[in-house]
Amino acid sequence: MAVSVQNIEESLSVSYVSAVVAKAGASFDIVSRDFGVDVCVRRVDKFNGMLMDMGVSFDFQLKSTTNWEIDGSYIVYDIEADAYNKLIYRHNASATPCLLLVLCLPKDSNEWICLTEDELKLRKCGYFYYIQGVMTPNKRSTRIRIPRDNVLTPEAVQKLIEDFRLGALG
Repeated sequence: MAVSVQNIEESLSVSYVSAVVAKAGASFDIVSRDFGVDVCVRRVDKFNGMLMDMGVSFDFQLKSTTNWEIDGSYIVYDIEADAYNKLIYRHNASATPCLLLVLCLPKDSNEWICLTEDELKLRKCGYFYYIQGVMTPNKRSTRIRIPRDNVLTPEAVQKLIEDFRLGALG
């Protein structure tokens, strides 16, 4: 295999967000340079019967992993300390919110996607988390607990867009 497992995981996370955002009726752009943001989600509205881009609503830093656990009503994930601190810095210093999206994949890579003539199934799901607080002094990683209610669904995307538009989050 010429492509690394990490590249496949990253591509699956982009595909997941792309499909969910499309179903939500929003716009999705891949950020071509990796400065801590992988994709941006933009609000789309109708004006005089035509679709109009209403501006960036929020960004995502994407992570895709088999190294996650369920602990009651939380997904437990160890994020790299540098990535965590960048999200904290971004929260404090930017007008555009940036959320973490963790695509939790099955341990067995043969279970990641199932394809038949009738369906394409991506196993497990992605959880979003708006990291706030103080930076971690850790050098390697820090453990976060993402509420399992934070599944990125089309309805969740619509709610996030509206919450950020109204200033209800951030």
